[in-house]
Amino acid sequence: ELKRSQFVTSGTRGEGGGATRCVVISGPAGIGKATVLGRCLGMLSDVHNIRVLKASGQAIESKTPFYPWKKIFASIVGVDVGKQTTQFTDRACRNALRTLMGDSLELHSVLNDVLPLMLPREKGADLLDTKKRAEKLTDITCALLDRVMDQSPLAIVFHAAQFFDNPSSVLLRQVLARHRHTLMVIMTTRDSDAHQQLADTETTSEVMVRHVPLQPLSEDQAVLLVRKTMGNVSMTQQDLKAVVMGRTQGVPLYCVELGRVLKESGGGVLNELPDTITGAVLLRIDRLLPSPKLVLKIVAVAGKDVRAQLIADVAPAKFTQEDLQSELEYLVSLDILIRDTSHGYCFRHEMVREVVLGFLTFAQKRFLHNRIAAYYVAAQDKKVSPATLANHFEEAAKGMDLSELDVPACKRAIWFLKVAAEEAMRANEIDDANKYLARSQVLMSMLPSSSSPLDLEMALGLVDGNEGLLRQVLEQFVGNARSSIAKIMGLVEGGILHAESESEEDHRREEAWREGVRFEARSIASAASTLCAAQVSNAALAVEAAASDSGASRASSAASDATMTSAAGTSTAGAAAMVEEEEVVAGEKEQGEQEQIGLEGKLRAALVKLEAAIRDVAAFSSSFFGLSDAASLDPAVSP
Repeated sequence: ELKRSQFVTSGTRGEGGGATRCVVISGPAGIGKATVLGRCLGMLSDVHNIRVLKASGQAIESKTPFYPWKKIFASIVGVDVGKQTTQFTDRACRNALRTLMGDSLELHSVLNDVLPLMLPREKGADLLDTKKRAEKLTDITCALLDRVMDQSPLAIVFHAAQFFDNPSSVLLRQVLARHRHTLMVIMTTRDSDAHQQLADTETTSEVMVRHVPLQPLSEDQAVLLVRKTMGNVSMTQQDLKAVVMGRTQGVPLYCVELGRVLKESGGGVLNELPDTITGAVLLRIDRLLPSPKLVLKIVAVAGKDVRAQLIADVAPAKFTQEDLQSELEYLVSLDILIRDTSHGYCFRHEMVREVVLGFLTFAQKRFLHNRIAAYYVAAQDKKVSPATLANHFEEAAKGMDLSELDVPACKRAIWFLKVAAEEAMRANEIDDANKYLARSQVLMSMLPSSSSPLDLEMALGLVDGNEGLLRQVLEQFVGNARSSIAKIMGLVEGGILHAESESEEDHRREEAWREGVRFEARSIASAASTLCAAQVSNAALAVEAAASDSGASRASSAASDATMTSAAGTSTAGAAAMVEEEEVVAGEKEQGEQEQIGLEGKLRAALVKLEAAIRDVAAFSSSFFGLSDAASLDPAVSP
């Protein structure tokens, strides 16, 4: 129909009065949207000098602001969308933008949202609120697209638009409404009402929208597709008709999967064939060996652009590089996986991924989410959004009930949800930001009431969420704190508290002893306070207070001795009158000595509590940064 009406190609040739054309291909999973899209791209290839920019939505990135648009603009400037933002990508983007825009280029920090740039955020009067930042981004991106269309006709192709984040959908409508040239937009979606969302755009600007709802195949078409997929397997037309429509409902993907099952079973007994497409997919996967099954489980949970290194690190059963690559190529040959990028893999169809996910056990999914999130954090992969990391950690944290809550994973999820909320706020997506914050509040309410040795959220904030750096900081803190405790213990064991001489030199040594203890204790307390480790900080301050108390008691004892010495030097005439006072002073001295021994015990007890608090921080760090093996994953278990 599209080819006959020339709806796709006429606009890109400058026909149709300069109106922008938008084709919305809709239908349920497996109906053939990708196939029709491929035909449209073939039609566009017949148009001379047209430039085609392509991007796909991803379920796991459905809350990442401008995710599909990042691919579009990365293609315009010629950088790899998978690259982390570095000085190299920043320089490459700046050079490409200057070449494209010339003197009209406006390098505003909003471009950081769609390109791997490192533009500094504006300050003072130039600082924009979230609404004006969104308007600024629309202005600049529309200007970029207009300049591209100055050079050649442009077609933008979006696949799986049902996974678009809100900012991407808003930007698409703005681009359609504010075009300056003839533009072709083709999008596929499962949302049958997606074309209606463009109705306002169509009434306010010259936009022609064509909705192409895909329908199931007829019985004859479905049978023909199944027979073509079966190959040389013998089966009568009547037998095929009896099973095809009842099991496939005319959905092309279902027909293909049924045909593959029939081909692999040699026709089989018809009443033993799966009754549903889920059963057909599961039967195919169940026939795989354990190793490729395990690969599929990991790819299903990871979602998209799954690198071989991730699979190797996450898999409990370790693969050699050669064996893993062989398994991946085998799954590609079976048409289950495809190469998502030059280095990554994903499922050929989202529905097959959903089937695999649906038959993973709760423990398996939780285990894999934990391992995948830990891999991304350890690799410091900046192209993975905070929303994606939050999702993995959230799924890893939740158990069957509160008693099974993974506290470290829960705290990680809370942190990344708040970072995702901040990103959404910058993109003027208040609803998404509120959803992230609401999820974080739910997780916070699930945390046990017992106090943690470390305020993780505050500590992560100190290192801008860099868990690798936080781990180094905590290890250094624990090492330094233990070194300080050892020094304090050395001073205590030195016996300064029991020195019998009261010379000026002894007083100086005692003062140096107190200052040494207080210095080490204050050092621990200061570092602990910076890291928001309240228990350690309080325990260190208790040690400092105990050292000060011992010094005060020692001074009191010295004063008593001085009094007795003074009394001893009094004249004989007054000796009788002083007997009672001497007895009182002697009693006070004895009491002071007993208190001194008690204060030494108090200091040792405070040190014991401080050591315990340091051990708690060390244990927390080990638990938080270590991989939990609470869930097991048997590769032989069918998905």
